[in-house]
Amino acid sequence: MRLMIVDDEERTRELLKNYMPWEEIGISELATAKNGQAALELALTWKPGIVLCDIKMPKMDGIEFSKAYRAIDPRCKIIFLSGFSDKEYLKSAIHVKALTYIEKPVNLEEVRQAVQDALVLCKEEEHTNSEQKRLQEHADRSLPFLRQEMVRKLIKHPQSTHIERALQSTETFLLPVKGPYTAGVASLYWNSSVIPEDPTGVQERMLQELCGLDTERTGGALFGFDAQNWLVFVLPGDYDGSYRKERETIDRLADTLRRVAGPDIELRIGIGETVWTIDSVPRSYDKAMQAGIMQFYREDPHPFFFQPDIAFGTLETDWEEIRQLREELRRGDMDKVRGRVVRHTDKAMDRKDRDTARVKDTYFQLLLAILEAAVQLGFTDQTEDADRRYIWREIDAIPSLSRLKAYVLSFLAPFEDEPEESSAVPGKLREIIRYIHGHFHEKGFTIQAIADHVKLSETYLCSYFKKQRGQTLKEFITETRCERARELLRERDLKLYEVAVRLGFADANYFATFFKRCAGCTPSEYRERIAK
Repeated sequence: MRLMIVDDEERTRELLKNYMPWEEIGISELATAKNGQAALELALTWKPGIVLCDIKMPKMDGIEFSKAYRAIDPRCKIIFLSGFSDKEYLKSAIHVKALTYIEKPVNLEEVRQAVQDALVLCKEEEHTNSEQKRLQEHADRSLPFLRQEMVRKLIKHPQSTHIERALQSTETFLLPVKGPYTAGVASLYWNSSVIPEDPTGVQERMLQELCGLDTERTGGALFGFDAQNWLVFVLPGDYDGSYRKERETIDRLADTLRRVAGPDIELRIGIGETVWTIDSVPRSYDKAMQAGIMQFYREDPHPFFFQPDIAFGTLETDWEEIRQLREELRRGDMDKVRGRVVRHTDKAMDRKDRDTARVKDTYFQLLLAILEAAVQLGFTDQTEDADRRYIWREIDAIPSLSRLKAYVLSFLAPFEDEPEESSAVPGKLREIIRYIHGHFHEKGFTIQAIADHVKLSETYLCSYFKKQRGQTLKEFITETRCERARELLRERDLKLYEVAVRLGFADANYFATFFKRCAGCTPSEYRERIAK
């Protein structure tokens, strides 16, 4: 603890400084000042926790100093010293919340006791503040999940006797006890190679951040994730699906959700119909879910409002269609294959199955037939169960029907890829190799980036490349980097960190580790060898 002695009498300052066992009491640092002005200048940077301060001093007296420093550090403990037993001074001391008042000439034992009392009080306050901070942090962490539980009750069991009583706490649960209310939902899609597949971390992060935003940006909505991992929000107000009423609020909320989700997560938002009682919130939620599911059949990023004419059908896998697809693939009739995928998409668009997982499964069955034909024709290796699971995860992360169609069609590229007369290498393979040679040194270079460029799924790309080249894609990238490293190391004027940067490594040490692993020696040893 730091203590400052402020007194215009040098004798008093020296007495207090030199004849008190400060370390024994618990004071670790000590400073002195000869008047209030000098004390304030020092205190602004030094920040004492306890001040022993004379009242009557030139330039700035103890009362003025205390008022000024109190404004900066209200927790500081001030002990006044004075040779005057004036009532006005005592009143002033009380006004600035001095801990105690000691008359001069000072009694060292009295000073010691006053400082010890101040230290005890500081420790008690520190403990109280620490406990309050801990409780507040716990409450802050818990609040998003309390609100999520309220959302889950509102959309499933709003008749619970606890609901109305809980909503009385508007600071906690935001919503008014009486309507109108409008429910909305947002589906979240992301690539598991960028963000872990488990949604828990994403959900917790988003709920915490949304909880800390002001109502202007959230519309006063209550947020939570349902059992299907949809983000659900309940808004106070009438939004009735016209998109004219309170349009700015919905747009602002959509922008907020996208910003909180981040650039790697795509959201599709559906807005339900407005209801006027708590008991009707499940109906608004169901309509919001219908609007949210309709977003799968659209390519419009804007929120979609529930429409009364929404009608859902059923789409099942047509096994005869799968059999015919296999035959067309074996014959190499790619126009018919493409046409079949397009017609299947038209049928899916017409049916608008509410169960989008079932829709995606029909495309998954088409893909399995395509992969089976690719193996039979020698384009790729046998698809393992792990590959199939990865492909399903890729399909599950696709947010719209049109993109699902494009994803399936991308698997047809090897069937249509013939080598040029002057080369035995298929064009798709050449495209992959060219991209690797041109971009392997860049910061954002990944296998997913290659897949995006050549319009193949990551799984299919790896399988196709291994079949065509006889080595994995990662092995080829490592080989390419290593060969380029050898070329650059032959240039003696290049320093190791410059070679590392040109190859896309963050630092020379990481590059040296990589090079030793692939070349069997360190970069320096390699230079010594080629110099001989």
